[in-house]
Amino acid sequence: MTWAKILREQIHLNTSQILSSAELHKMVADECRKNRDDAIAAGRASPTYETYVDGRKGGREEDVMLQGGVVSYVFSNLATAANWALSECRRRSPVSSGAFRKSWIMLVNGEQYAEIENIPSDQTVMIVNTMPYARKIEVGGMHIRVPPRIIEGLREPIKNRFPGIAAVSEFMPMPGGRDARGGPVPYILKQAGIASGISWDKKAKTWGRKHSAYVSERADRQAGQQMLYPTLILKEG
Repeated sequence: MTWAKILREQIHLNTSQILSSAELHKMVADECRKNRDDAIAAGRASPTYETYVDGRKGGREEDVMLQGGVVSYVFSNLATAANWALSECRRRSPVSSGAFRKSWIMLVNGEQYAEIENIPSDQTVMIVNTMPYARKIEVGGMHIRVPPRIIEGLREPIKNRFPGIAAVSEFMPMPGGRDARGGPVPYILKQAGIASGISWDKKAKTWGRKHSAYVSERADRQAGQQMLYPTLILKEG
């Protein structure tokens, strides 16, 4: 696993006065936590982290050995990257009724996650739009006011902005639920998918047509099949 940042700082204490072992342990623990909180407040570290005390995950700072002991805070960028990506998906979305922009959701290990600011670093995050035309927008088969491939377009920025975060895009099935208009998720295709031939020219920054529209023969695009949703998948490491 690749961690975004590890904080290990030498703690220097003035022990000229006689202190008990418990007092010394508390002083060390308080100084470690202060260094950690200062790094978070300054924006140098994520608020999501794991504590290692003398190599033990989840240890108490007060239990560190006073001679040669180490307290390490291992910070994860996964929560920060996921929240930035979700905001970017919404920002890059076409806006008409607003339903598409409202239908972006974040799943952690396949389930909607309430505490999106505190996603554990060992989880898998999926960002997906639940509207039935999300696939058309992503592949460029629908004429909209903004460039298509919203999810695919975020992979490189995430790589550059959050080193250590792996970002891939895939077409995935979705668990049951409702989209922003109250429609069922997953969406079941009512007829075979249509390859529209509409295409976005990145260089010219305009829409054009590559070919005439035709009915898709792909097995996953036939009537009665569950739609596969374009999904941004984020992992640490």
